[in-house]
Amino acid sequence: MKPARLYLAILVVFVFAFAVVAGWRIVGQMQAERYAQADPERALGWRPDHPQALLVLAERQLAEGRFAESRASARRLLAHEPLQGVAFRLLAAAADREGRQDDAWRLYLIAEKRAPRDLQTRAWLTQRYLEQGNFAEALGQIDRILRMAPQRARSINPVLAQLATEPAFAEALAARLRQGPPWRADLLNSLRDPRAGNPVAVGRVMQALQNQGGLKPEEYAQWLDNLMTQGRWGEAYARWAGPLPKPAGRLPLVYNGNFAQPPSGVGFDWRLRRIPGVILQFEPESEAGGQVAYLHFLDRRVPNAGLEQALLLSPGSYRLSVRMRARALRSELGLQWTVQCQGPAGVAGRTDAIDGSFAWRTFEADITIPAAGCPGQWLRLVNPVPSGAAQRVVGEAWLDDVRLVRQR
Repeated sequence: MKPARLYLAILVVFVFAFAVVAGWRIVGQMQAERYAQADPERALGWRPDHPQALLVLAERQLAEGRFAESRASARRLLAHEPLQGVAFRLLAAAADREGRQDDAWRLYLIAEKRAPRDLQTRAWLTQRYLEQGNFAEALGQIDRILRMAPQRARSINPVLAQLATEPAFAEALAARLRQGPPWRADLLNSLRDPRAGNPVAVGRVMQALQNQGGLKPEEYAQWLDNLMTQGRWGEAYARWAGPLPKPAGRLPLVYNGNFAQPPSGVGFDWRLRRIPGVILQFEPESEAGGQVAYLHFLDRRVPNAGLEQALLLSPGSYRLSVRMRARALRSELGLQWTVQCQGPAGVAGRTDAIDGSFAWRTFEADITIPAAGCPGQWLRLVNPVPSGAAQRVVGEAWLDDVRLVRQR
C-alpha cells in the first residue's frame, strides 16, 4: 500500500473513533439530563459528575436522614463546581440536623455568599437571627426574601404582625420600612386589615414610624380612619391629638373652628368633601377678623355642603354655635348644622333652618350625646331634604367661629 493511502486510512480510523467517542459522550449527557431530577443515581451512572443529579441526590439523602451520604454527594458536587453555593447549604443543613450548630452557622454564611438567591439559606438565617434577638439582621434577610419572592408575603406578613407586638421588633421593623422596600405598602395594608390585622402590632409599628419620621401623610390619615372604622375613636383621637400643640392645655371640642389654619383633612380636623354643585374655599373676611369658609351653591342637588369634622364627645349636653352670613341662599327646607352619632343613636342635635339673606349672626343648637350607641360623632352642614328634585340649593354662605361648649 502506498504511504499516502496508508495515512489516509489511519486518518479515517481516527476520525471515526473520535466521532464514536463524541457521540457516546453526547448520548451520556442527554441521558444524564433526562434522569437528573427523577432518578439522579441513574443519571450519575451515565455521567458521574453531573451537577444537577448530584444536587438532587444530596437533597434527597438529606430529606431521608442519610446525612453522611448527603455530605459526600455535596462534596462531590463541590469538587466539580467549587462555587456551587447550594452545596454549602446542604452541608450546613446536615450539620444543623446533627446538632453541630457552630459548623452549621459557618456553612450557612458561606452559602449566603455563594448562593445569594437561595431562599432556604435566608430562611434559616432569619430564624437564627430572630432567636438571637438580632432583629435588624433578621429583617434584612426577610427584605431579600420578599424582593426575590413577593408571593411569600402572604405567609410572612402574619408572622411579622405577630412579632411586631414586641416593642423592640416593632422599632426595627419601622426602621426597615422607613427605607421604602417594595413590600412596605402590602405589609401596612395587612397590618391595618380589620379582619386579620393585629391592633397591638399596627399601633406599635405606625407609632414607631411616626416617631422616626417615616410615616407618610396618607398612611397617617389612613391609620386614623381605620381606627375610627373599627370603632376605636378614643385611640384615634389620642394618636391624632398627641403631637398637636395645646396652648390652653387641651384642644377645643371643635378643632380649628375659626379656620385659622388650612384644614388638613386628617383625623379630627376639618375635612373637605368634593360635592358636585358646591364651590368650597377659604377667604379673608375683615368683619370676621380673619379667614372664613365660603360656600357657593350652584342650584344643583346637594346632600350636604362637603364640610365636616369628626368629634369625640363624651355623654352629656352641649351647645353648638356657628357664626354665618348668607346671600340669596335658598333650598326647600333650608340647610342645617347637625351632630350625628357614628352609631345607632342617630342625630344628637341640629340647628334651625338656615335660609335667605342675612348679615353675620349666630346659629345655635342643643346637642345631647347618649351613653350608648354614640362612640364618635360627625359635625356637618347638611341639606335635610331626601334625594330628588327638591334637594336643589342655590346661593352663597360664609361661616366662621364654630364652637361646642359642654353644658352643666
